Amino acid sequence: MKTKRTEVVGLLVVVWIAAAGAQGRGIPGGIAFSSSRDGNPEIYAMNPDGSEQTRLTNHPANDVEPAISPNGRDIIFTSNRSGNNDILSLDLRSGAIQNLTNHASNDGWARWSPNGHRIAFHTNRDGNFEIYVMDSDGRFPTRLTNYAGLDQFPDWSPDGREIVFRRDTDLYAMDLATGETRRLTNAAPLNQMATYAPNGRHLIFMSARDGYASVFKIDLDGSNPINLTPKNPNDSPAEWLSRSPSWSTNGREIYFMSFRPSTGGDTEIFVMNEDGTDVRRLTTTIGVDGFPRAR
Repeated sequence: MKTKRTEVVGLLVVVWIAAAGAQGRGIPGGIAFSSSRDGNPEIYAMNPDGSEQTRLTNHPANDVEPAISPNGRDIIFTSNRSGNNDILSLDLRSGAIQNLTNHASNDGWARWSPNGHRIAFHTNRDGNFEIYVMDSDGRFPTRLTNYAGLDQFPDWSPDGREIVFRRDTDLYAMDLATGETRRLTNAAPLNQMATYAPNGRHLIFMSARDGYASVFKIDLDGSNPINLTPKNPNDSPAEWLSRSPSWSTNGREIYFMSFRPSTGGDTEIFVMNEDGTDVRRLTTTIGVDGFPRAR
């Protein structure tokens, strides 16, 4: 028998599917994100142009950091429903939610492999944050990194052969076949939240190297860094923050979360061309809107 909460979540999902399908876009063209507009962070979905913003979860805990599966049928996200951060999976057809990690540690930033068979995530179950992978149903969690410092924010290369992640304050990439790592950035004070371009030629990530958090793009070897979200010259660095970037499915646009003078300090979701031009605001509600992620 379905619980009342499962029925509520299932209804929310059906409403979103119907709304998105009415525009001929459906789940494959959707953007998942989190928003606290209803009082606490929940998972939402919208069309790439910001239309049809629809709530998908309904729980008093915090639901954040969503990612849509490659086949468009599931969304994984981070939630503290169990008292600590776990990785949960939402079936977009039935509305059923499953705890994939169910561990006393803090697990988060889950990312699907390109074929949808595995999930990379970070966890502090070994005493410090390391990168793990597990099957898509949560079985066989396997540790990838073994480092005394901080390893967080993994993402898969489009061919599934590498994972990029933050180590301490810089970006590294790991060859999954050999376990070898290479350093991609060397720019204080912080670089994190990297993701590969769909064509595998670039990385975008958050960097504070210019004195404030901004979205940068680099080549795969770490060269040619470009600040895609520079602040206005006359504004204070404290007034600008842009982070958690992700690519559109065709690689022509970049979604990110940001506060800036035009938002009155409220964190909203924006989209821009892959070269940083034509920046458009997609959300306008009070509360933190963030962690946008396309399929």
